[in-house]
Amino acid sequence: MHKIIRKLLGKFNIITASMATILLISVTGMGTYVLASGTSEFSQTINVGTLATDIVDDSYVTVGSPGITMNSADFSFACQTATSTFGTATEQIYVQNPDAADGGWTLTIAATATTTVWDSSGTDFDFNDNDGTCGADGADPDSLGGQMTIDASAATLAVGACSSCVTTDVNKGASDAFEQGTTDDITLLTGAIASDDIGDWTLQGVSISQTIPGEQPAASDYTISLILSIATI
Repeated sequence: MHKIIRKLLGKFNIITASMATILLISVTGMGTYVLASGTSEFSQTINVGTLATDIVDDSYVTVGSPGITMNSADFSFACQTATSTFGTATEQIYVQNPDAADGGWTLTIAATATTTVWDSSGTDFDFNDNDGTCGADGADPDSLGGQMTIDASAATLAVGACSSCVTTDVNKGASDAFEQGTTDDITLLTGAIASDDIGDWTLQGVSISQTIPGEQPAASDYTISLILSIATI
């Protein structure tokens, strides 16, 4: 009987010891954990943009194929002048300076080349006659008459999408005519050094006039391409 009791007690002690071990492990497992910080630091860079010009609509979306149409003219034996305006509510001349030209900028317009002409399937005529006369003379490198004058002085200058910008120190260009080799580009706008370093502006209603030589053949397909360019001062 005593042997049986001792065996039972021995088994009980083994079970008790095992439970104590399990309990000890469990209690030890309830220690304090040190976690990493729950705060992450995010970083962001905003780069200076690019000085740019474009033709945009009233939502500042680029116009795919902008253009203007000069008023029509009838065949004439005498020199005559056609007119139009460059820059409308739906095709605005647009300038963006996103902190890229703190020293100022200049917007100009020019033909794709000095030898460009009003091209037609008939007879061409010039946009940059050298001496300013309507007809061709010996001073014209291409022996073609005709000259285009651009005047931005009375155009409408306004702030674009920028809510805090002003037109102060953004100046419109004076009337000027193309003359091959002398005046190959004409200034439309100048942003002085004191103008907004970050800003955008629109220009509408630039006056265009073009002299047409006498006896210029009748045609409906006379075209010429001009390009806007902007550069830092």
